[in-house]
Order: sequence, then structure tokens, then C-alpha cells
Amino acid sequence: MSPAQSISRRRFLQSAALASAATLLSSRSSAALSSLHNAGATSTPLEEFDYADVSLDSPLHEQQLRETHSVLMELSDDSLLKPFRQMVGQKAPGDDIGGWYAYDPHNENYLFQRGFAPGSTFGQWISALSRSYAIDRSPKTREKVLRLNRAYAKAIGGDFYENTRFPAYTYDKLVCGLIDSHKYVGDPDAFKILDATTKAALPHLPPKAIEHGQRWRSNPDVSYTWDESYTMPENLFLAYHRGAGDQYRATAIQYLNDTFYDRLAQGQNDLAGRHAYSHVNCLSSAMQAYLTQGDEKYLRAAKNGFDMVLAQSYAKPTARTSTTA
Repeated sequence: MSPAQSISRRRFLQSAALASAATLLSSRSSAALSSLHNAGATSTPLEEFDYADVSLDSPLHEQQLRETHSVLMELSDDSLLKPFRQMVGQKAPGDDIGGWYAYDPHNENYLFQRGFAPGSTFGQWISALSRSYAIDRSPKTREKVLRLNRAYAKAIGGDFYENTRFPAYTYDKLVCGLIDSHKYVGDPDAFKILDATTKAALPHLPPKAIEHGQRWRSNPDVSYTWDESYTMPENLFLAYHRGAGDQYRATAIQYLNDTFYDRLAQGQNDLAGRHAYSHVNCLSSAMQAYLTQGDEKYLRAAKNGFDMVLAQSYAKPTARTSTTA
């Protein structure tokens, strides 16, 4: 193989990603993507592809989607609600799911053990079921989402947020699940349940975005400083745009991590030493801030941040390989 025929691993991965994206999009979506490609030269804001605009032609990914959906559908409603009910003092029937999801009142000083983040993924699972319904329109999926939302609504309470390491993280995921329930499932009670969730959660959240590792309340151990209030604006802005109310726009602005965004907007790489997963999520919040407020500082912060992540991203090789033309 000549040098002219070889390509870098990074370039190969980038090309593969672009090829995959082109395969997944319908002709309608491809046209939309083409127009968005030149968005920098126009004032047209970015728009989200709907599930109806995207098709997936990959048996492996389809299998993973079906199996994940099957697991979520088979989980007991009582088991899913158990930590919420326990933490507000209600009767909590059903089997304990275990792991981080469980509630263990004795787990105060044991990092990453059983009961580390009770109920924290419930909102994400509601979101996943709602998006699954948007794909296949299964009545059983919709029924489960509606049933879980109504059961969860009866277990909302401030004590849950007082008793968890991650009140902001869990609230953020619940916001995501409820706004997706509204958008994709058409749950008429989703915003009412969201308002009750917000009323219970806010008194137990910090007054502003608190950086990872900073103490803001009485913490039995260091893990109580690992909450992620700085990731909340994305879903709060989305809640506002989907019609949940003006309070969600105001709350999103309240939790914007402006010190972080100011540095990124000025071209300063402020990523070193930060919690990678959650701070990359922050870049999505910056984009929502730009789309909502029109302040180009947030657009520059997101663009610069993603460029910085891309510049230091790579696929770690396990063996020397080559690609031929």
C-alpha cells in the first residue's frame, strides 16, 4: 500500500461517521441536512430531525434497540417506583432492582455501592420508552409510560431530593422523561407532573450551577459534591420551548455555567481536569441557550468546546492495522 492510499485512523472514523449519517437519513432529511450544513452563512437556526425523518438499516442496532425496549417493558412498575416511594415514606411493594438504583438508607459512606444513586435513571427510561413509542407506535409502550407517570406522580416529595446524593442529576432526567412523554406519547398530564416535580425539587437544589467537586450542602462524603446542576439548562430550555411554561426558561438561565462558557467563548480550553461526560453535556446547554436567547457567546462556547473535544479525540488502536483504497 502506497502512502497516498493510506489514511489516518481519525480521518477514517470521521468518514465512516459521515457515511453512516448519509445512509440513515431519508432523501427529505438529506436535503434538510444539506441546508443546515451552510447554517453558518445564514440566520436559519438548527432544527431537530423527527423520528419519522430517520431510518436505521443495521440489524445489530435494531437488535440492540429491540432488546433494550424489551428489558424496560418487562421491568415491574412497582420495582421502578420503589426507591421514590421508600424515600418519601410510602409503602413500597415490589422487588428491589438492586445496584445503584436501589435505596439503601445505610449507604452513607460507601462509594459506588448498592444504593449509590437511587431512582436516578427513571427519567431516562421514561424518555427511552417515549422515544421508542415515537418509532413503532406500540400501544403497550404508551400505556406503560402513562401508567408509570401517574404512579410516579403519587410519590413526588421533597424528601426524595433531600435523601439523594444527586438531586440535580435526578431532577434533570425526570424533566427529560416528562417532556418526552408530552412530545412523543402525548401524555396530557406530563406538564402537570413536571410542575409538581419542579416544586418538590427546587428547594433542595443549589441556587446556581455548582461545579463538580464543590460543596454546597452538608455532605456525609465527597460523592455528595458530584452532582451536576450545570447540565440542567438543556432540558429546562426544551421544556420551555415545548410549552411547559416561562418558569423553565428562567430556571434554565439560573443554572447556566457562565464562567465555563465565557472562557470557551474566548477560545480558552477550560476542559482540563473537568468531568468529561457532564461538561460535554454542558455544550448542549450552551446551544439551547443560544437558540433561546440569541446570545452568540453561547454559540461560540459550544463551537469552540466541541472543536476542542474533537481535537483531542482518537480511537485507541489495539493492533497495527492499515486501510487500503
